Amino acid sequence: MRLELLVLLTALALPAGADSSLPGFSLTHLANPAGASATCSLPDGDFVTFNGVSVDRWNADGSLELHLWSAPGAVFASFVEATPDGSAVIVGDSGNGAGVAGDLHQVALDGSGAQWLASVRFNYDGSFAPNGDLVVSAATAGFGNGNDLVRLRWSPLSVTSIGHVDGPSGPLAFSRNGDLYYATQPSGFPPPLGASDIVRWSASQLASNTWLDDTNATTVADHFQSVSSLAFDPSKGRLYAADNDFMSNVYRVLRVKTSVANSVVVANSDTWIVALRFQDLGSGASFDAYQPGDGVSLVFETTDFVALDDLVTVAPARPTLQASGPGVTGVGAVDLHIGGGVPNGAALFTYCPQTNIMAGEVGYPLPNFLHFSPFMLSATVRFNFLVPLDSNGAGSLALWNPGGLNGLYGWQVLVGKANGTLVGSTNAVQF
Repeated sequence: MRLELLVLLTALALPAGADSSLPGFSLTHLANPAGASATCSLPDGDFVTFNGVSVDRWNADGSLELHLWSAPGAVFASFVEATPDGSAVIVGDSGNGAGVAGDLHQVALDGSGAQWLASVRFNYDGSFAPNGDLVVSAATAGFGNGNDLVRLRWSPLSVTSIGHVDGPSGPLAFSRNGDLYYATQPSGFPPPLGASDIVRWSASQLASNTWLDDTNATTVADHFQSVSSLAFDPSKGRLYAADNDFMSNVYRVLRVKTSVANSVVVANSDTWIVALRFQDLGSGASFDAYQPGDGVSLVFETTDFVALDDLVTVAPARPTLQASGPGVTGVGAVDLHIGGGVPNGAALFTYCPQTNIMAGEVGYPLPNFLHFSPFMLSATVRFNFLVPLDSNGAGSLALWNPGGLNGLYGWQVLVGKANGTLVGSTNAVQF
């Protein structure tokens, strides 16, 4: 059962503007060009939408790239999930409200067509296991009769019920080792406070064809309000959840720990959050604060079910280093300015001979973060003191160029906490 439909009964349109993310991350909005649609992201930054009628592929800037498929009739879109090989998406619908109760289709991303897979009544969410199986969460027995877990396998195609849990249909996600995670949903409206838990069935339970239910699920985190979506970070294997409390207008993306109380709030929104997913643009940077933003980022959809439907990207925000002043080109002062570092933190300056600077950056695994630098580490010199950063994470170091520094060195800064624990690094500059 889609709890979002219940929210629609009481939701009020709220203005955007209070969305926020942790320091070391950036948050950007893009209006969903196919409003009120299910969405998923692709590795190149494109995204796919299904509004219940049309499946379309869009460029990262929201411009239409390709119409992929039109459904034979209007339905309620439930989810879109990219296939592991990147050639297609699975689109789910929860029916049309007038007798048609829900189908799954595989839609090719090159626009060559769609294949009907199965009727999985009132499906809500789907996730691919590492072995290529697709597991779908669906109220196949009708609303009010619990939620089923249904497995699809290919070559040959088979559809098998593998479990049943109490309550309305909830989101699910697979970890890298093949464990299946699921967020339970409380019955009733409004839902009781803290009644949504995140549970797990192990990969060995799935492999042995154990029937999955409430009695053999392990609770991994508890007391969430209403978890609408789950996703695993591919770089670190951490679990993230969209937790929504429309009674108090608190909508958050959390890095899940053992309970809602100790989970880390990564982003806040004004409105309901759905469709969490990660995209990897390929630089090797992880989804951590102060990393380069061209690696792994988190995307979600936020909506008030009336007028607002945005795609939000939370990406690491790398600190910046700029060199300015007359000494950049000759004799005079040089200001090396840091922006976007740790608020009230510190900075450690480094330099490297330009003869030991590579054409591209290399990721060096340091104790607390992945350090991206074009410098050869064996030729890099660290200063023996820290430079303080202000409440905005900004700071600077003044150098004097007597006229002989030009063309000799590159400069880069490691940023960290006030105690010197380093957590990220800036770009490199040369003069």
